[in-house]
Amino acid sequence: MASFRKRSTWEYRISYIDRKTGEKKELTRSGFKSKTEAKHAAREMESKIKKGYDPSSSGQFLIDYLNWWFDTYKKGTVEPGTEKNIKLHIKMICEVSGYIRLSEIDRPSYQKSINELAKNYSKSTLQRMNSTISEAFTEAMDLDLMHKNPAARVNYPKITKKAKKKKFLELDDYLELIKHAKMDWEKEYPHYLYITHTLVATGARIGEICALTIDDLDLEKGTLKIDKTYVNNSGKYSVKPTTKTGESGERVIALDEFTLERLQEWLKIRAEIVMKLKKRPKLLFINQLGDLVKMSNYGSALDKTCKRHGLMHTTPHMFRHTHETILWESDVADINYIGARLGDTDKSILLNTYGHMSKRSEQLNNEKINKFMSTWLGQTK
Repeated sequence: MASFRKRSTWEYRISYIDRKTGEKKELTRSGFKSKTEAKHAAREMESKIKKGYDPSSSGQFLIDYLNWWFDTYKKGTVEPGTEKNIKLHIKMICEVSGYIRLSEIDRPSYQKSINELAKNYSKSTLQRMNSTISEAFTEAMDLDLMHKNPAARVNYPKITKKAKKKKFLELDDYLELIKHAKMDWEKEYPHYLYITHTLVATGARIGEICALTIDDLDLEKGTLKIDKTYVNNSGKYSVKPTTKTGESGERVIALDEFTLERLQEWLKIRAEIVMKLKKRPKLLFINQLGDLVKMSNYGSALDKTCKRHGLMHTTPHMFRHTHETILWESDVADINYIGARLGDTDKSILLNTYGHMSKRSEQLNNEKINKFMSTWLGQTK
């Protein structure tokens, strides 16, 4: 229950229990023009305290506030991937400003933090981070920890761009990788080799490939059904019954003859593994123990092979871009078909990837232009 009194202005006093220590504390605020105004402010503060607000938190560091904000408002309420991104954004800003007191952060100091981060991060990454931090600052304003949102208006410095790393493999790169992967994996880790074949042939995500079951492969029709994905939440793997993009990402992919032959080879190897086991796994790709092939283990094996043989750094997701490159090079121009095959509904993402930038694509397009221009200009003779 709040109490009120008038000095030069009206003030209120609230008693509350500190949730961290269990101690009884008092909070006093003054400067109100009338008792009615003081009562209104007291009711708002009491409501915030009931919701978990700590009145003594205004002097806390940014890192402490952001961690509290994440635990209170985000943890367990958003998708695991979103949680991971939010934690990354908090880590980024705290690298440069974590121990500035929340009450001392203003637009100039926050802009300096952005300028410092711009040396190591792209504009798009900074924009995503700023969106997260701005949301956290908005909550701080609602809790009277800040009066303005310093992330509401930000200028992103123009930094000389570093050469972009390739996000797909040229044919020569892929052939070199497969040659060395066979040497490294064929005997002990054949599942890695056939997962690689399937990633390149379908453009599916690594989580989608690891979640495939035997029933998803139809050799008679020559198709592969993709309608689920594995997610890794703090080391715990679980199956999500839809793909990353939801219902729009559920699809049946037609497989080429070469890929079907590779998968038939794998089924024979898989049958030999299963014969030695007492269990009968449903997953299409299994390790030698008949268990799930973890995405992180495959990614690590891929990285080690590239480093061991001095190959271009390659990640599982690069095979997805490589498949799109293959589609462009095979003269598939139907953006709706490409989107349906990859499970991407955002056409701007498809048009902004790397198929049109491959050496082979450039060569094919040049040949088309030369042929057309020769015919077209030939009419002027």
